Amino acid sequence: MLSFSVLLHGLAGLAAAGSIHQRTSKALTAGSFLKPVEFEHTLRVCNAYPGDEQFHVEMGGDSIMTGSPVAYKECQQMNLTKPLMPGDRLDFRADKVPAASFTVYSLPKYNAVMYVVVHRQGASTDAVSFQSHMFATAKNAQVAVLDTYTGEAKAALLLANSTGQWEGTVLPFGTAFGVPDGTYQIILSDGSAESKIRAPFTAVKGESYIVLRTGLTENSVNKSSTLVCSL
Repeated sequence: MLSFSVLLHGLAGLAAAGSIHQRTSKALTAGSFLKPVEFEHTLRVCNAYPGDEQFHVEMGGDSIMTGSPVAYKECQQMNLTKPLMPGDRLDFRADKVPAASFTVYSLPKYNAVMYVVVHRQGASTDAVSFQSHMFATAKNAQVAVLDTYTGEAKAALLLANSTGQWEGTVLPFGTAFGVPDGTYQIILSDGSAESKIRAPFTAVKGESYIVLRTGLTENSVNKSSTLVCSL
């Protein structure tokens, strides 16, 4: 039996927070009559750390949260009060796990949405680790697939039609790709006919989505077996 969760998160669900987008400008020579080229860099944080830990996120000693801490299987858009820059450090704090930091090493010179995913480093430690993905603006729907599951169980992620009967497309972990508009199912399977976790997925043109395999198996005890979808 599978022991993971799938967190499906799309930009559409955070559209109301569009005013949070920050802009960075390309420097121009003083006195130039040209206007600076502005790029929108939006930061979103996802909590894939199994359990009840909620993460506070700070930058430069100041909170960049829009409200409550980021709960497990939740993504939030950060409230940046200044443009995101290379070298910026995001500090993550929770009640029962060691504090950790994520450094932004580079940013693209185009409009983009950056997802930072905090997850457990391993079954034998409470320490956290990070994965990230940068989405460029595109006309088609985009999907990034990340694996944050802690344990030895193997599984494959599949893209099926809305009925789940056609399973012809494997979604390799650690990849990103375009998806035609339409209604699908995301299926997490260990290869057996019975052991499958399914999530409905609607791809909308111009939107970006992140799919996370998450969960924990520790000492043969499964601590997460829920399928969660958030659009």
